[in-house]
Amino acid sequence: MIQSGLALLTILKALSIAIKRDLGSFESLKLNNFFLFVGLLIWGALVSGVEPVSAEPLLMLLGFLLLFPLSSDPLGKIPPDRLAAWPISVGQRIALRLISFALSPVVWVAVAILLKTGNPALTGVFVLIAVAIQVSTVMVQAPQWNPLRRIPQFPGRIGGLVLNNLRQMFMVLDTYVAILMSAGGCAYRYLATHPDPAAFPIIAVLVGLALSTYAQCLFGLDLASSAVTRYRLLPLPGWKILLAKDIAFLAILVLLILPLDLFAGVTFGLTALAVGHHSSVLLPVRQKRWRFMGSRLFPGVVQALGGTILGFAEFQRGPGFLVAAGALYAFSLFFYGRCWDRSEPHAN
Repeated sequence: MIQSGLALLTILKALSIAIKRDLGSFESLKLNNFFLFVGLLIWGALVSGVEPVSAEPLLMLLGFLLLFPLSSDPLGKIPPDRLAAWPISVGQRIALRLISFALSPVVWVAVAILLKTGNPALTGVFVLIAVAIQVSTVMVQAPQWNPLRRIPQFPGRIGGLVLNNLRQMFMVLDTYVAILMSAGGCAYRYLATHPDPAAFPIIAVLVGLALSTYAQCLFGLDLASSAVTRYRLLPLPGWKILLAKDIAFLAILVLLILPLDLFAGVTFGLTALAVGHHSSVLLPVRQKRWRFMGSRLFPGVVQALGGTILGFAEFQRGPGFLVAAGALYAFSLFFYGRCWDRSEPHAN
C-alpha cells in the first residue's frame, strides 16, 4: 500500500512539473504583438482616466482562446505508450485519473470563479465550455476529423511546403484571433446600418497585427522536430523556403482582409514579413502548437509601427506605399534567403 502511494506521488510530481513547464510557455504572451497592443490600449485608457471599455471585447476574445491550451488533459502530456507501460494497477490508474483533474488549470480557474462570484451556475457554465473545447480539440486532432487534411495541394515545386506551412499556421492561436477579428469586421461592414469606411483599413491592419508575431517565428514550430534538417536537405535555395512560408502567411491574410481593405492589409503584411525574416532566420525561438506565438520586443515594435504607418499611408495616399512595402519585402526575402544558405539557424 505504501509503495502504491509512493508510485502515485512520484507520477503526480512529474506531472505537476510538466504542467508548470507548460504554463511557463504562456510567458510568450508578453512578447506577442497583439497582446502588447491590447496592453498599450488598456494603459493608455488608464493614464487618460478612462475606463478601458474598448479593450474588453479583445480581452474576452483572448481569454476564450486561452481556454484551448488551459483545458487540455493533464495526462495527455504523458506519451500513451509510456503511460501504458507503467507497472501500476487498474485502481491506481483510476486514482491517477481522478487526482490529475486537480492539476488542471481549468479547475483552478473554476474554483477562483466560484470563490469570487459565489455563483455555482456560472462556474458550471465555465467548466462545460472548457470540456466542450477539449472534446472539440481532440476531435479535430483525429485524422478522420481533422479539416486541415482536406486542404488541397498547392501547385508548383514548393506547393507541398506551402501546404505544410499553411497547416502549421492553423495550429497557433494567433491565426484564430485574426479570424475572429476579420469576422467582427465583416459583421460590422454588412450588418451595420451606416458603417464608417475609414474603419475597414483599421480592422485590416489589426488582422495583420494579430498574425504579425508569426512572421518573426516562421521556423518556430519546425524547431521542435527535425523539420529544419529536412529543409536543408531539399535542393532549394533559402529564399524559396522562406517564400513557401510567406505564401502561406499571405494567403491567410488576404483571405481575411479581402472583405475589408485588401491593399492596406497586404501592405502591413509585407512589412511584417520583411522585418520578421531577421528573427525567423537568424534568431529563431522554439514555439509550441496551440499557443500564442512569442518573439522579441524590438522587431515586434518595428513590425507594428512600420506596418501601421505604411498601411495607413497606402489607404490615404495611394498604392505607391504598397509598392514600397513590396520592394522592402523582396529585398528582405533574398537577403535572408542568402543568410539561410550561409549559416545554420540556432534556437533559443
